[in-house]
Amino acid sequence: MLENVSNALTDGLIYLANGGLAVLYLFLDNLAHWIALGCAATIGLTFDRLAQQAAVFAPGRYSGAAAPRLPRTAQATTLTALLLWLAATLALGAPVPAIGAGMWLLAVLALVMMPQQRWALLWSTKAGLIVYSLAVIGYRLFLWQAGQLSPAELAGVFGGAQSAGQVLAQNLGTARTVGAWLLWIILPAGYAWILIQNWAAQPMSIVGPWQGAHDVTAALRTRGERRG
Repeated sequence: MLENVSNALTDGLIYLANGGLAVLYLFLDNLAHWIALGCAATIGLTFDRLAQQAAVFAPGRYSGAAAPRLPRTAQATTLTALLLWLAATLALGAPVPAIGAGMWLLAVLALVMMPQQRWALLWSTKAGLIVYSLAVIGYRLFLWQAGQLSPAELAGVFGGAQSAGQVLAQNLGTARTVGAWLLWIILPAGYAWILIQNWAAQPMSIVGPWQGAHDVTAALRTRGERRG
């Protein structure tokens, strides 16, 4: 009897450990996606809310009357950027998720560190993510379309199936190389360089260097509601 209880407890602990490891591995395998989702949620709940409140706020204009309904344009663009990035990660695997997660992190960091340019950066960072996602999707569609072509279909153009096959293989290899350089290095580096240039051009606030971070934490605590 005691042995059966001990075996049952041992089996239960093993199942629990295996389940915990399975959840941990699943989390780590999708870590880039979780990072991007967290960054998008942070932008949507803080910077987008602050921008939308600033767009309709006017002191004294709405005293005694109901405040206007907040627009959702900024949050809609964040959702659009996130959905396109998720589609890009499905269209093309690694290292797109890791690169995209890094770009999302840079966007949040830039918005925190550069409150002077926050509203301009709020759009430009999302635009960079959208352009990168569309480039990945377009590249994947090109590879799919190129893979549908057969040497037999182009035999008349290139003087035989063998010549057509060689041309297709050579051009496809070149396109893959150029696409890899463009998507893995050039576009992410250009995105980061633009943010670094903006940061270097703006002097740090001497009075409140962490003012941007304080705005974010305050918006999170109050859920973006403007205090009277």
